[in-house]
Amino acid sequence: MPDPLRRRCLTALLGTVLTVSLVPVPSTGARAATTSAAADHAVSSAAPGPWTFSGAGFGHGVGMSQYGALAQAKAGRSAQQIPAFYYRGTTYDAVPDTQTIRVNIVRGRTSTSVVGRTRSSGGGAVRVTAGQTSMRADPGQTISIGRSGAAVVATCSTCTPTSIRGTSITATRDEQRTELSVSGRRYRHAPFVITPTPGAATLEGVLHLRLADEYLDQLREVPWSRPAAALEAQAAAAGAYAVRKVSAGVRAECACHVRDGVSDRVYGPVPLGGEATYWSRWQSAVAVGGSSTTGYVPRYRGQVIEALYSSSSGGRTVNNEDVWPGAPVPYLRGVADSWSTTADNPRRTWSASVTSARLASAFGLPDVASLDLSERTSAGTVRQALATSSAGTTRAPGGDEMRRAVGTSSAAIHRPTTRVAGSTPPDLAAASARTAPLSASTVVIASSYEADVAHLVMARPLAGSLRAPLLLSGRSQLTAATRRELDRRGSRVRRAYLVAGGPMVGTPVVAELRARGISVTRVGMSNKDYTSAAIVDLMAQGGTVTRAGVTTASSLLEASAFSAVAGLRHEPIVWAESTGVGPRSTAALIRAGARSVRLLGSTTKVPPAVEADLVRDGFRTSRFGAATSSQVSADLAHYFRRSYAGTSVVPARTSSGQTSDAALAAGLGAPVLVVSSSASSPTTGLVQRSPQWPLVVAFGSTTRVTATALARVRDA
Repeated sequence: MPDPLRRRCLTALLGTVLTVSLVPVPSTGARAATTSAAADHAVSSAAPGPWTFSGAGFGHGVGMSQYGALAQAKAGRSAQQIPAFYYRGTTYDAVPDTQTIRVNIVRGRTSTSVVGRTRSSGGGAVRVTAGQTSMRADPGQTISIGRSGAAVVATCSTCTPTSIRGTSITATRDEQRTELSVSGRRYRHAPFVITPTPGAATLEGVLHLRLADEYLDQLREVPWSRPAAALEAQAAAAGAYAVRKVSAGVRAECACHVRDGVSDRVYGPVPLGGEATYWSRWQSAVAVGGSSTTGYVPRYRGQVIEALYSSSSGGRTVNNEDVWPGAPVPYLRGVADSWSTTADNPRRTWSASVTSARLASAFGLPDVASLDLSERTSAGTVRQALATSSAGTTRAPGGDEMRRAVGTSSAAIHRPTTRVAGSTPPDLAAASARTAPLSASTVVIASSYEADVAHLVMARPLAGSLRAPLLLSGRSQLTAATRRELDRRGSRVRRAYLVAGGPMVGTPVVAELRARGISVTRVGMSNKDYTSAAIVDLMAQGGTVTRAGVTTASSLLEASAFSAVAGLRHEPIVWAESTGVGPRSTAALIRAGARSVRLLGSTTKVPPAVEADLVRDGFRTSRFGAATSSQVSADLAHYFRRSYAGTSVVPARTSSGQTSDAALAAGLGAPVLVVSSSASSPTTGLVQRSPQWPLVVAFGSTTRVTATALARVRDA
């Protein structure tokens, strides 16, 4: 049977201050109870999509940054200084560069074609040879080349002979007067050799070029319009790469030293149109400082280096072993690279949206329930990504492998962050209030003192349901931050609900508000049961209340996290002592028509006696009962994820003497995650399975949400 106290008619007036009295709390008969021992929430399977990835830079990030080199060149640094910055401990030396380099321009095709194009008078003829047999094609005649069994076959119906075959075919011509068109792309230098692809019925087509003036001269690794020093640094790095590839020998799978493309270096056909305008600048960069037989390259202890480079880093280059297996290379050490983050770089920051299906496919999983990116390199890039399916299957590719599979610009992936300024509760309340509509005619005011935080927590759902700013007051005067916010809102504010008893916020504050032309309603008293009952009644006047949260002194942090969604859902938070909810609050819930309550905390914080008391009065109960406030805040965020319209989560600090921040942060209308000096696994785990919240908003100054805590959430 319900406690007789809860059946008693409560007719006493709860209190009156100036213009409006508090709503009295009469009794109501108890309703039939329906109990629920388990919480009414559960973790869903696959995370919702799309997944949003944000970051900085483009490419693997090891070695020289091409946009960094551009910025350094613009700042006046030389071609010698730029490589030395990115390849630590290296020298800038002239080495022989007349070697022949084999460049694959036809990879694994079933056929190709060659045509001679006239470059100057008398040119245009092409000769193809197979062993001791040759075929001559006049200008414009097409020679088709394909496979026939193990042989390579060249055919041309207007040539003499019309067909030849051999283990390979070589195309030559007068390079001074003839260009060779290969499948529509025009090349100046020869010979061009076509061989069978090992183990496949396709072809490999390879140009044999002099390394410096024939190969390097036509690389397209950066725009040729860049400053001379940037081009010279690029030429030195590309030259070193080519020298090492030639020294390593011909690769059987492609009959080449390098391929034409991003897997090696981008070698292109003869420049035409606007590109040709800048070609001479690149040729000069290749030739500068060297001789007819040498070119400058970076070396380490006398050896030509593996001069790796990418478009740009995310602000710091990456150690080689953080991207590829192998021992650390002394000249491929990560360096701070602010040069990569200048306005010239279009990918100094980037964002990419990836569907859930694409992400799952990239990881080879049926779906992705969570994605852990917390394992980082010293440069802050993702070292290893851990994707987990809803069935618990995991995949853990390296960060650069993930970059390529998912299609992000780099592995320097970080959730974008911002910070709400403020070092005191009144400042933070005002900052949070600025997200409430400027047109709001009502404000809610609570005490700024830590001792009164229970009233603040109960006031938060009221403010949320009214779409009103929540501000803080001192005992005898408004805080400076609150005055500034009221000044900003001006005469639009006509009413203030004061959620505090007289000893908490005194009559001088009421007078100050009235002097601004604001009508004041004191909601509740210093007594928490009176106050929560009055809030329930007031919220019931604005709409149906079907459910409420229940807190005790021990679970205020959990209630603060819940208050972020309580206002959106029109669910008040009521006060309970260790043995049950107060009679006035219970009567108010019954009167409002609430049928269910959420117990906000573990059984240690919201004891079983409270639940039993509510069940006796006919309420259905559910519990968010994790052991820590951080875990409860994460559970609440996940359970109510569809109630939030925004794209951010808000870490808010708690400590023994600082418990108001989470309730104040709730005014931002986003999930609030309770953190301490760092961010624990419940917090990071929540963001790992919540792609709908890519933005992290630290609530308060770095003395409240530390840089360490913010970084853990950002990089989770």
